[in-house]
Amino acid sequence: MDKAAGALVSDVTPDSPGAKAGIKTGDVVTELDGKPITDAGELQMLVGQKQPGDTAHLQVMRDDKPTTIDVTLADLNGGSESEGAGKEHGKGRWGIALGELTPDLRGQLQASAAIHGALVNDVIPGSPADNAGITRGDIIMEVDRKPMKSLSDVADALANIPKGQDALVLVWSNGGTTFRVMHSSEQ
Repeated sequence: MDKAAGALVSDVTPDSPGAKAGIKTGDVVTELDGKPITDAGELQMLVGQKQPGDTAHLQVMRDDKPTTIDVTLADLNGGSESEGAGKEHGKGRWGIALGELTPDLRGQLQASAAIHGALVNDVIPGSPADNAGITRGDIIMEVDRKPMKSLSDVADALANIPKGQDALVLVWSNGGTTFRVMHSSEQ
């Protein structure tokens, strides 16, 4: 390749939408729906903004030859509650998948009963959440200085932040709290 840009495919899960469409390990995705891809984080973020059933038109370099591959996206984890909730709860925009803070998880994290909000189940590399230093296992307790009681509170608050506006979140992590700013990737 002339320039080092794109997302290198390091693994293709058998029976995944990518495998069914013909994507192979070693392919380099250079475009998604006509938009140039600079790295894997950008590709994950753009794919995360799409819905299951959407078709992604990929430009792929394979053996120094460009190839176009159309991939019909599927819901990750076969539509499990956490991933379904994650898609619905801002994963595409902020790069974060959220889950319910259950008593079992609260115990595992050693979070006191006074801690409320939503558990971070996943963070997309290079996303606004990742850039803000939010990691899996963190708990989002406040959004824009408003206390959150549950997963749905956090999801609604993040979804209702106007396009182009950043999100200020209070995050509990490893026994302490810090404010983090997720910078909007939308204009």
